[in-house]
Amino acid sequence: MRVLFTPLSGVGHAYPMVPLAWALRAAGHDVTFFAGRNIDIERAGFPVVDPPLPVQTTVEEELPRIREEAPQLLESMAHLTDEEILALKPMAIAPWTRFVDPIVEAALEVRPDLIVYDPVFPAGLITASLLDVPAVGHGYMLLRVTPELAREAAAPAFERWGAELPKKIATLEVGPRSLMEPGESTWHSRFVPYNGGGQLPAWLHEPIGRPRVAVTLGTVAPVTTGTGRFTRILDQISGIDAEFALTMTAEAATALGPLPGNVRITGWVPLLQLLRTCSAVIHHGGSGTMFTSCVAGLPQMSVPAGADNDYNARRLAEYGSGLLRLADDVDAAAIEQLLIDDTLRRAARQLAAEMAQERTPAQLVNDITALLAS
Repeated sequence: MRVLFTPLSGVGHAYPMVPLAWALRAAGHDVTFFAGRNIDIERAGFPVVDPPLPVQTTVEEELPRIREEAPQLLESMAHLTDEEILALKPMAIAPWTRFVDPIVEAALEVRPDLIVYDPVFPAGLITASLLDVPAVGHGYMLLRVTPELAREAAAPAFERWGAELPKKIATLEVGPRSLMEPGESTWHSRFVPYNGGGQLPAWLHEPIGRPRVAVTLGTVAPVTTGTGRFTRILDQISGIDAEFALTMTAEAATALGPLPGNVRITGWVPLLQLLRTCSAVIHHGGSGTMFTSCVAGLPQMSVPAGADNDYNARRLAEYGSGLLRLADDVDAAAIEQLLIDDTLRRAARQLAAEMAQERTPAQLVNDITALLAS
């Protein structure tokens, strides 16, 4: 079976698909990614096709345009209700329709037997319809984006190709079931973190004699909101007896000025391996970072700033395994709570245990291949 993966060209969209792609290839299937440039999916061992797209192709590169067209998506949503946040989902689909045509054209040449598509990027749905092959929507967040919503939000792209929804569609979610937006999916899989490979530094497993806290704002948040939130966090930690591992390069960290003595600049380290050595994590509320932190069983502080971050942070706080703070409200007392609050820690471990009970991507392969035969 030839399987084509068509994520939006962004780390947070493409990386969550890698474990399923591994499972399908281990079962003997031919897997190809249309991942765009700068995503490095080839490091995961897959052939990658980079169709000719407009100059701006990655999520990060497109952010200035998105800020102009749909500024609500990149601003804090703390003032919005959950219902108002959910109502913005069509805005997360429409900006990417300009990339549909070259992807569809290239995919038609590949002629896959099955397409695994990104719910907010309709190119895979359109291609599956035109080829009359099954499509599997691979979720990567707590928000649910149905094929019907994608069809409605991307109507001009569907109409350009004379396409409707494919006859055979399935949906797969990987977020923690207890936190997901209410709704149904065809399958639910365990979230298996993939953060890219790399040499693990020697310091990662050296004893430090005090707790370690990971601090990461992901790949998109620093572009949309700058490094100011890092600065606010750093202002609060100098008096805390812990090491704070800041996941950025030394070059990028120069923008932060002099750092407290208890801060370590990590450079690139696979996130899960870093979190395995930590007692807590502070992050932006992005789905991939949050899900990986959930797998690690850590108390989390979310400092959200747009996209799905606010919704994620609320669900985690409601569950009891995380704290939600706006950037200006981060203080030393809240950071110390992450390290000493046993209620947070028990809830975090419970959530990790729940996630571990889900089926693995490998256990879904037979169901996916059966969709082709149905």
